[in-house]
Amino acid sequence: MNQNLIPQTSPALRAASLSRAVIALGNSFGSFEPRALTNGSSPEHGTICLANDSLLRQADLIEELTSFAIAYDGERGSKLTKLRDFLCTPRPSTKRIVRLTTYDENEPWQAFAYNRLKRAIGADFQEVPQRVASKADLQLPNRGLSVVLDRDQLDENPNWQVLHTKWLMDLLMLGTVLEAVALLQASATTYATVWDAGSNPDLEIMQDVINLANTTGFYPHSIAYGDQAALKRRVAYESQLTAGALARAGTFTEEQIATAIGIDNCLVNAERYQTQTGTTKQEIIGSNVLIFTSLPESLMDASNLVRHVAAGAAGGGDYAVYVTPLGVKKVILTVENYEYLHIQHTTGIQQIQVN
Repeated sequence: MNQNLIPQTSPALRAASLSRAVIALGNSFGSFEPRALTNGSSPEHGTICLANDSLLRQADLIEELTSFAIAYDGERGSKLTKLRDFLCTPRPSTKRIVRLTTYDENEPWQAFAYNRLKRAIGADFQEVPQRVASKADLQLPNRGLSVVLDRDQLDENPNWQVLHTKWLMDLLMLGTVLEAVALLQASATTYATVWDAGSNPDLEIMQDVINLANTTGFYPHSIAYGDQAALKRRVAYESQLTAGALARAGTFTEEQIATAIGIDNCLVNAERYQTQTGTTKQEIIGSNVLIFTSLPESLMDASNLVRHVAAGAAGGGDYAVYVTPLGVKKVILTVENYEYLHIQHTTGIQQIQVN
């Protein structure tokens, strides 16, 4: 981190300012030293820097960091995080070993004839089998990326630490998002449909919700539209030129769509990624609609897909960052985390391919 990033004040005030930004420097403010950044512990060679993605994005009084955080959040970072956590809700752990529990999905919906619930004099109550579940321990895989940087170029970019750290975090988060979509699509019941002047997209989704409830026992809680799917929904209603259809066409925010179809959470995906070939950016969900359940953690977790993640070293966040010298003129910046995406329930997932 170059000293130009910090107002020219006393070393103590500069250190305090950076501490509020969740960044601690090495021993030298006047020149670059390959120290590890850290969250709440003394920076030394070989220690781990914890880059807590939520804390790094919060507003701070340091002008350069604040400007960076605003631009980053508005264009990329917070949207990727929102999409990631919408598709696969986090299940944080303090350890790398986690226990995966799978419950019998039919047990909560068992029913007995009412006359079997009444005890006769001198008789015992009706007995039911004990609830069962299968358990398996898993060691979370280690994920990460590294970038090799030239010291001469770093002198020209005082924000190099934040810039490259957030870039690698974005790449890791994008990988998680693409994996989550692939897992949901692989487990989904899929069908193709056409939304045009003769269709009612919201009514079609509502029927799908009822059909899924007949499978799982409850309504799904989340729906994700690709950009193209959300547009086709709106165009279908606009082309019908009736009062009811035009009213539906004006219902296009995420909250309005969720209310219209009776689902708790809705997200219209606007994120893209660069394909290996070509210059166009690829939509992540595109012309598809995904219906599934994604809830905060509970005793008997009903979420279809969850993200098990271990806190970084010293428990400071999801990601750890290392800065390592490489010869005389280069340094390596590495971002890593421990994460595993787990499909807990394959039932109750629907994909609609909209044409």
